[in-house]
Amino acid sequence: MSNNEWTIKITPQGAGFCPSYFAEDYPFFGNRDQMSAMVSIDLSNPNVICPGPKTVALTNGTQAGAVTTLIKKIMGTVTSSNVSFAIGGSRLYKISATTVQDDTTDTPFPHLIDMGTVTTESGDDVVYYKSKLYYFYNHSGPAGNIGQYDMNVTFNDIWGTATAANAAPLEYAPHQAINGGDDVVYFANGHYIGTIQDVSGTITLVADALDFPSDAQVASITWNYDRVYAGVNRPNVAGANANQAVIYAWNGVDASWEADPVVINGRIGALYTKLGTVFVWWQETGLSDRYNFGYYTGTTVKTIQTFSGTLPLYYQVTEEDGYLCWVSDGEIYKWGAQDPNMTTRAFQYTKMTHATAGGIGAPFGDLLMASYVGTNFVLEKPTTTFQTDSNWSTMAFDVSSAGMKAQIDLIQVSTEDMGKAARCDMTLYYDKAKNNLELTPIKYDGKNTTLFKVLNKSVMIEDFMLSFNHNKGSETYPVKIRSIYIKGHYVPNL
Repeated sequence: MSNNEWTIKITPQGAGFCPSYFAEDYPFFGNRDQMSAMVSIDLSNPNVICPGPKTVALTNGTQAGAVTTLIKKIMGTVTSSNVSFAIGGSRLYKISATTVQDDTTDTPFPHLIDMGTVTTESGDDVVYYKSKLYYFYNHSGPAGNIGQYDMNVTFNDIWGTATAANAAPLEYAPHQAINGGDDVVYFANGHYIGTIQDVSGTITLVADALDFPSDAQVASITWNYDRVYAGVNRPNVAGANANQAVIYAWNGVDASWEADPVVINGRIGALYTKLGTVFVWWQETGLSDRYNFGYYTGTTVKTIQTFSGTLPLYYQVTEEDGYLCWVSDGEIYKWGAQDPNMTTRAFQYTKMTHATAGGIGAPFGDLLMASYVGTNFVLEKPTTTFQTDSNWSTMAFDVSSAGMKAQIDLIQVSTEDMGKAARCDMTLYYDKAKNNLELTPIKYDGKNTTLFKVLNKSVMIEDFMLSFNHNKGSETYPVKIRSIYIKGHYVPNL
């Protein structure tokens, strides 16, 4: 290569969002493989950049079937082969990997939660413990309660206030519930953490096993290192209002939490444990339109990346296929790597059918997602077909030099084999996006072509960015990009 030539090669290996991708439309900061924007892009295969999957409702998974409320929490585990549960509104749902059970004759599912003397029962969480199911909900009391299902035919919607040993109403607050490694159920309960445990053969409820300041609220809990970790907001006020969030560690036995809790100036949305690490989603004070994703070290919280959108809550985080998954603005994000030798990456994977998001979970391995608009409710999962509104953009590249401008001579794209109707359109933006040029589309030609020259003329530039759009492509046969090669040379800037 002569001294006045330059090349840039973009591959999927280091792909993912560039830092502060949302700060501007034409960012220069990041590495060459990173992206300034993306909509429904799957980067789980390190060899290709691929459109994200379309979704499909489970059998009976819409309001025309069995789903008549927004599902808030999908239990993360199974109770037996291909059986799990979900909850939302006044309904407890029984689900399989493909179906929402709709059985009104034997054991009725979905089960209508009915406390009798109150209204607006609204489910928060569901947990399996000692061969029974416990479901948590709020109601118009205003207060909360716990129901119990014997996994046969009997539902006791007022177990928490009438039947449990040490029965007591719950606070009107979010009630995330987890199975601790010490064989105790822990649950969030306003400014308390409550417990359900077997005490000498009697299932006993303690609604206020650990208490925090009275103006605080437990937003999320998780289990790690033989402890409960609690993300607590004080006061619990959404938006750009100043909150103080704290991560506490509690051994489940002592009357108080352990020393030196970690303070965040902002609001915690969710905690989640994966492979011995407690991950955190939080919003810093004054930043109502963005949130941070990071991890708790025991003495501090380290940021991995900042995202735009809405703060995920405890029922909107899970893991699938080695990746952490969460919801923001009705879209599914992923972070991680399938192999420890791969670079971790964050990407916006797919989107829900409706704008308002409920919960996500993966009790059967594949991701399940709930959303609604109006009275249209759905529980859905990804398919083997692809989103055609998928698109992404590179970061911006400054290729000017002292006394020199640059000229692009070649843009070449390598793809995997493509099927009929596969197509991806490309646009070259340059000189701070003041100019743009539509490039030759990448599309199926019947010849198994996998190397495409998409620039047909030289273009004088100072900087540039490439955008890729699949809206004229195929749901069945996507364009999977393996690399982009850009070559040019310098010319005097007289």
